[in-house]
Amino acid sequence: MKQSKLSTSLFSGVFAVLIGVSGSALAQTGEHAQHGTTTSGAAAGAQQHEMAGHEMMQTMQEMHQKMSAMQMTGDPDHNFAMMMRAHHQAGVDMANAEIKNGKDAQMVKAAKKVVADQTKDIKKLDQWMEKHKASGK
Repeated sequence: MKQSKLSTSLFSGVFAVLIGVSGSALAQTGEHAQHGTTTSGAAAGAQQHEMAGHEMMQTMQEMHQKMSAMQMTGDPDHNFAMMMRAHHQAGVDMANAEIKNGKDAQMVKAAKKVVADQTKDIKKLDQWMEKHKASGK
């Protein structure tokens, strides 16, 4: 039991740090997006790339907030499935942002693979959680 509390505390601490870093980066991106009201073609392209980065950072921040707020069930298998589902969904969301905004064919191809693979994993995790309700043990 002591190990479980230590692991939960450590896990919470790591996510708190990550949320802080993500929040700072997100705030910084928001500040930069507001500079300058006229956009040339190059500036518009840069702004689009910045917005894509903002979208990915927002996805990460939402994932960290959701995972940090999850109530641990006392069932490590269920906790793992629940948290991995949220993690994989964030991966799908980030990959979709890459597919929408990415310019490098290799990265877009990799993002499409992430969407396909992690969507399958999410379905498996959902099916497992439906069949195995948290036992609290």
